[in-house]
Amino acid sequence: MNDPGASRLAGDVSDDTLYRRICESMTSGVMLVNAEGKIETFNRAAATLLGMDREAVIYRSFGEVFLADERLDELNEALLVAIHDGETGHHRVAQISVGERTVPLSVSTAYLRDRSGERPSRRGVVAVFSDISEVEALRVSEIRLKRDLEARHKEVSEAYVRLEERNRELGSLGRKVQTVRIAAAVFVVALVAAVAGYLWSGQSSGGLSAAAEAPAGEEAHSRIVTVAPGEIASEIVVASAIKPRREVVVTSPVEGQIERVHVRQGEAVDAGQPLLKLDMSRERIQRRTARTAWLKARIRLAELSNWADGVEAARARRTVNKARIALEATEAEIEKTKFLVEHGLVPSGKQASVERDLTTRRLDLEAAERELKAVLAGGVEELEVARLELANAKDELERIDRVLDNATVLSPVAGVVLRLERRQVLNTGALSAGSPVEQGQKLLTVGDLQGIAVTGWVDEANVARVRTGHAVRISGPAFPDMELEGKVVYVSSEATPAPGRNLPTFEVTAVVDRLDEKQRDIVRLGMSADMKIEVYRNDKALVVPIEAVDLAEERPRLRVWDETTAAGRMVYVVTGTTTTDSVEILSGIAPGDRVVVP
Repeated sequence: MNDPGASRLAGDVSDDTLYRRICESMTSGVMLVNAEGKIETFNRAAATLLGMDREAVIYRSFGEVFLADERLDELNEALLVAIHDGETGHHRVAQISVGERTVPLSVSTAYLRDRSGERPSRRGVVAVFSDISEVEALRVSEIRLKRDLEARHKEVSEAYVRLEERNRELGSLGRKVQTVRIAAAVFVVALVAAVAGYLWSGQSSGGLSAAAEAPAGEEAHSRIVTVAPGEIASEIVVASAIKPRREVVVTSPVEGQIERVHVRQGEAVDAGQPLLKLDMSRERIQRRTARTAWLKARIRLAELSNWADGVEAARARRTVNKARIALEATEAEIEKTKFLVEHGLVPSGKQASVERDLTTRRLDLEAAERELKAVLAGGVEELEVARLELANAKDELERIDRVLDNATVLSPVAGVVLRLERRQVLNTGALSAGSPVEQGQKLLTVGDLQGIAVTGWVDEANVARVRTGHAVRISGPAFPDMELEGKVVYVSSEATPAPGRNLPTFEVTAVVDRLDEKQRDIVRLGMSADMKIEVYRNDKALVVPIEAVDLAEERPRLRVWDETTAAGRMVYVVTGTTTTDSVEILSGIAPGDRVVVP
């Protein structure tokens, strides 16, 4: 501090050296702004967190260092609130920009008072801040994990409801099949009875023996399948169209006119390729004016930096020296006059006249010294003004340089020019040379072709089976020998009519993040494609032929071959996904079991 040991912070710190050591050892940034607005403490951690030079900040005005820096607006607001409140401490999170990175800071501020005297006096404001990027990242991860868990819980609940509905459907179908089988059995019994009567009436005994062995013949027509883990997958195919992965809007960095347009709608462009050029005549004039102001401000600052040795300060010092020399001469004169008056060599009125001259010389010296102090003090203020003017001139010059750097608008991504925006004046005519534009106005849109998106429509019967993240395989008539792999990124929650359809449909979008050079040469925007969405896959499923499942009762069954009895026994099972020729068995059998297939 400027005056070590002069005061205590809120009655808690009495040793300034100890206070400094504590501040320097802290990993959190510590900054103290005193009652005069000067930055009295700024530890190394604060300099690191804010990306500043500590020596360039300490003992300078808080307003000069911080208020002019837009990157630190939220940190400035936290300190200003503490200064305005004046009584209580505050805590908040402030976002600042350090280089190209946005850093969240946990900022605690407190208003300090010096209680060492009879009456407490204002001491200043202290701010303690630390980087909480990791905490923020953990919080975001926690929120994302919570959402994922909720989505999975909802998916499991919906799957359970679908399974129950399917079990009810299978039970109903089983009852119908059982009715048909009973009718068939009655028919077979009647047929057997008729045949038996015919044989009894005149056929040989050999024919009767063949009829009795009918069950053995039926068993011979069955086959036995050994169950082993395998894969089963279910997918739906959606007709879709190819679009860019994302659309990037290019806007005008300044207000002005277009000098030249380099591209046309539908043209393929590379990242960094010039799209159009803006007329920067006015900005170049502004830059010359801004550079002139910056040079003048720098020269003025250099002059004021040596203010104490400058012309005005030297003139004031000479005036002080002259007044001091005149005073000393007058003091010597009055001693001489006193001697002459005492010896009667000059009249006594001469001494009174010299004494009046002495008083005048003393007043002249005091006035000269006051003037010298005023000149030196004025130099400090002028120096502060010169620094601020130089900073303003530098910022303005850098701003114009950034604008000039953007005179040629470049493509931010590799892709296709989807559309050139229409001019805002009367909303007619595409952008062309001479078109006026405003700052922030849309100029054109580029479709990013580093990857692609495909959009299709799924009917209401299948939309519940599609989830974001599902794997997708994309093929099309224009690229039959190529299959692109992506994933679902969007499933609409609201039904919309698809082109050429009247039934409710739901939009589904999948993305292929990156195409190689060969794929980009073949795939074009607007091409038709088939989006094959894999809605289920189990690589270790127990799968049996669909005809092996017996649905005669409410619950599905399998006939499992028993080696000890050399016959089949019925086992109830729980089924899963069904394909055109197979059924997934979730429980009821184990790998190695042998299932009888009729």
